[in-house]
Amino acid sequence: MSTDPRTRYGGPELQQPDQQEHPGQSGAMEPEPDYGEGTHRGAGKLTGRRALITGGDSGIGRAVALAFARDART
Repeated sequence: MSTDPRTRYGGPELQQPDQQEHPGQSGAMEPEPDYGEGTHRGAGKLTGRRALITGGDSGIGRAVALAFARDART
């Protein structure tokens, strides 16, 4: 009999996600999401490159767009 891997190990206690009316505001979330504006340091590996990033206004797309911009200009 195998053990369910989802329950085999303990995990972090997760908070219930914030519920907001659409469109939500990231500033109203607790804790506020980190998109990398102040924490990501570019390495300069993308200098001179171009990218088309869709969905750059929120969520993962925003984080990717900020990371690419920071890395491309370093």
